[in-house]
Amino acid sequence: MPHQWTKEQLRRQVKNAIYRIFDAAKNRDFGTLAAMHYPSEEIFSKFDFSSPYKRQTFSQAIMHEEVAYSSITDFNYKIDDLKIDLLAQEVAIATFHLETGGLFVNDYRFEGSPARTKLRATMVFLWKNDQWLVVHEHFSNFPEDMERIQEKGKTK
Repeated sequence: MPHQWTKEQLRRQVKNAIYRIFDAAKNRDFGTLAAMHYPSEEIFSKFDFSSPYKRQTFSQAIMHEEVAYSSITDFNYKIDDLKIDLLAQEVAIATFHLETGGLFVNDYRFEGSPARTKLRATMVFLWKNDQWLVVHEHFSNFPEDMERIQEKGKTK
């Protein structure tokens, strides 16, 4: 059933959903994290900035997120330049810059290393079952970060 909110209310709800997703990751609340994504292998998709670089289905994306967030302690994030476009009452696209940090822990070697990323992010939301759910995510490095990563790879 369509809702009767204003565009500003809808944008605020989408913004809240984005922060809820990253707060769930920070708190390792994988149930909430999964529940914020559209649970369909056919409809949901994700492209990530790290391996695997192929299009991920819902179950693949949830599995990779759990592994990644389980390996990082003191996870923190910052969202900048957030823009939310409403394509319809039930569809929204959010684009933003995302900085994350924390300590990647290698349990096998009992060591940790700082993990920092600065990414471009796109999230497509669908209004379903009285909430905004992610139907597509795409995260990518900034071009200057890609150049730095490529240069670092050449020196090895």
